[in-house]
Amino acid sequence: MAATTSNQLIKAQNPGGLVGGPANASENLYQGTMAFFDASVGDITGDDNDGANAFAGIVKEQKDNSSGATGDLDVEVYTEGVFELVGSGFAQSDVGDAIYAIDNWTIQKSSTSASFIGTAVEFISATKLMVKLEVGSAAP
Repeated sequence: MAATTSNQLIKAQNPGGLVGGPANASENLYQGTMAFFDASVGDITGDDNDGANAFAGIVKEQKDNSSGATGDLDVEVYTEGVFELVGSGFAQSDVGDAIYAIDNWTIQKSSTSASFIGTAVEFISATKLMVKLEVGSAAP
């Protein structure tokens, strides 16, 4: 799977903990996608930078800052809740395991070149898990 370039409708349980921050320069942050804190400047980006950028949350609504500078727009992200996220190779035995993002849309079980986002709390299918967000936490 690859990063998405459109708004996404996602299933969520108890989304909350809205936090705002400056959108990265020249970037379009899509609703329902994962966002990260840019390690070099601290703004919010859709790029996990091969795991170098910490998870910020799930984008509440699209913010198109593609022709703007850093901070021209603020973006809100959900930092709490359980979200249905997509990847591949999942099994029931993954419940309770740490989950990582490899782009703004795709999750995996491996920490290799990926950012920790939370813990799997429910198995949906081989391509979907319900993940409890753990913004600001280190992987267990």
